[in-house]
Amino acid sequence: MQHKFITTILGTLKPNLLQSLAQVSREMGASWETSKVIKLDGQFVAMMRVMIDRDKEQALKQALEQQFAALTFVYAEYEQQAIHFSTECKLTLDCNDRSGLTHDMNAILNDLEISVDHQECYRVQVTSLGKTVYSAKLTLRLPENVTMELLLSQLESLSDNVRIDVEK
Repeated sequence: MQHKFITTILGTLKPNLLQSLAQVSREMGASWETSKVIKLDGQFVAMMRVMIDRDKEQALKQALEQQFAALTFVYAEYEQQAIHFSTECKLTLDCNDRSGLTHDMNAILNDLEISVDHQECYRVQVTSLGKTVYSAKLTLRLPENVTMELLLSQLESLSDNVRIDVEK
C-alpha cells in the first residue's frame, strides 16, 4: 500500500546533492510528488512530498540518513487539507523598514488563514534616503471568504509608505 509523507532536508549545498537524494529515493522505490528547494548562502532547505510503499518507508529514511549523515532530516505525516482556496495571488510589498515587520505581516496572513506558497523578504539600505527599505514578494492563496481588498487593507497598516503591487 502506498503511503505519503513530507520530509524536510537541511544542510550545506554540495554539487549534485539533490540529484543524489533523488537517486537514492528512486532506488528505494519512492517518488517525489512535489518538492520545493530554497538556497541561501551555500545552505539549502528542501521539502518533498514523498510516496512509497508503507513497508519500505522506514528503510528509505534510514538509507537517506546514513548516506547523507551531514544533512538534517525531519519527517511529518501528509495530511490533505479540506480548506478551499481561491485562485493564486502574487504581490510585492515595499515600505519603510522597522523591527518586527516580517512577524507582523505573517501574523496578518495567519489571522486571515491565508496559505503562503512562496515568501521572500529583503531589507535594503537606501543611502540617498537615509533609510532601510523592506520588500516582500509573496505568492498567496486566499480562503474563499477573504477578499483582496481585505488583505490589502490589512497589509497597508504595517508601516509608513506601504506600496503594494498585485500581479495580474
